[in-house]
Amino acid sequence: MTIWRWGSPPGWRNAFQEVERLQREMNRLWDQVSSGRVFAEGSRIFPPVIVSEDNEYYYVRAELPGVKAEDLDLSVVNDQLILRGEKKTTEEGEKVNYHRKEREEGVFRRVIALPARVNVDKVEAKTQNGILTVKLAKAEEVKPKPIQIQTG
Repeated sequence: MTIWRWGSPPGWRNAFQEVERLQREMNRLWDQVSSGRVFAEGSRIFPPVIVSEDNEYYYVRAELPGVKAEDLDLSVVNDQLILRGEKKTTEEGEKVNYHRKEREEGVFRRVIALPARVNVDKVEAKTQNGILTVKLAKAEEVKPKPIQIQTG
């Protein structure tokens, strides 16, 4: 029978350190993705959204500056709101040399998970000042129902 001292064989300690380093890196990536910060260098989640609710509705607000309503496509599939569109480039001429270009352009698609089922017949959407607001009526089975408390 072979007896090893704690820390032996020498490669084991390096393996545990590598697992800890990998765990720290995965936690950092998860924090970035879940907070909506940068996914990868230079790419961001577009459009940024806010999802809120009251007793009757879910509200999704998306920042879409420069995007026209006719360039948007909305649909509700199962418990998801699918937002598709195109942020078109501005035509400045053929011989334009950019020194910096930080505005995102092109086709985008964003799937927003809704907390519960919605009534697809009662969905309203409007845009104003670059903000898209989608109002989705909750399905009857997910609306809060008051419960009468009896004493006695």
